[in-house]
Amino acid sequence: MTHTVGDPAEQGQQPRSPSPPTARVMRVVELLVRSAPDTLTLAQIVRLTGQSRATAHAVASEMVDRGWATRHPRTGEFGLGPAFVALARTAQSTDLLGQWAGPAVRNFADEHGMPCFLARRIDAETISVVEHALPDDGSSRLDPAASWFRPGRRIRLRPPICREFIAWSSPTDRTQWIEQAPASVRTRLAIVLDEIRERGYSIERLTPDHIAMIDALSSLDGVSDSLRSRVGDLLSELGDIDYLDTELSDDTEHGVVTLGTPVFDAGGTVVASLVACPGGVKTGYELRELAESAVRAAKWVSTHL
Repeated sequence: MTHTVGDPAEQGQQPRSPSPPTARVMRVVELLVRSAPDTLTLAQIVRLTGQSRATAHAVASEMVDRGWATRHPRTGEFGLGPAFVALARTAQSTDLLGQWAGPAVRNFADEHGMPCFLARRIDAETISVVEHALPDDGSSRLDPAASWFRPGRRIRLRPPICREFIAWSSPTDRTQWIEQAPASVRTRLAIVLDEIRERGYSIERLTPDHIAMIDALSSLDGVSDSLRSRVGDLLSELGDIDYLDTELSDDTEHGVVTLGTPVFDAGGTVVASLVACPGGVKTGYELRELAESAVRAAKWVSTHL
């Protein structure tokens, strides 16, 4: 049922913000950004932010007045406004990661004749595809509209995916991430994280069935732990997580979907991943050669941060 009497923060349902009015505005702004280019009704804003109808209407109306939002004259739906878009573009011009990662992604795609994208960490639990490129020669058979490759696609940092974002984390963060995985794969996950940190990249060996299961895992935040565990167990049964070096023979072909190489900020935190998409089979030798090139590209981006 839609909550319409008071905000959760006002009723003690969430930690109190140092500035509740500011927090309410930020929730609406973030919601409109995440929903773009789609628009939202006031009822949807109320439901998705947990704010009262009066509060949500006041915030959205003020955004419209300032050009941060638009309101459709017939449907009354709200969307991002031109003033906010212009402000975002100004901010983007100061974004070092975007400035340097874009050329690196495009150069890698053209040099190796395969798709490449940048997955950027946008908060503690979420990454998003923010840069992507297909080779200019048209050699790629990948559909750029594929759900896992689509720009703006958001993926939760949940095991077993996004491993290169976790491998360099603190022991506590690694343990907490691993504990979200089914018990049957936790030991291998811990070994894989150590190996990724040692060699410098992750290897996704998934089939289309795995991709469908990952999509399911990414959308299970609102369901019970038992259902999440059952889905995770099914994913683990479809194949092992990543390759270990001892499983990669130089002369044997291995199925590879992606290679994820970390991009570090000045403080040594993984803020993004440059992801190459072979989308086929590679010998162990070819795979290592490709991975070394991807690691060099990611390090080049890191040096400019």
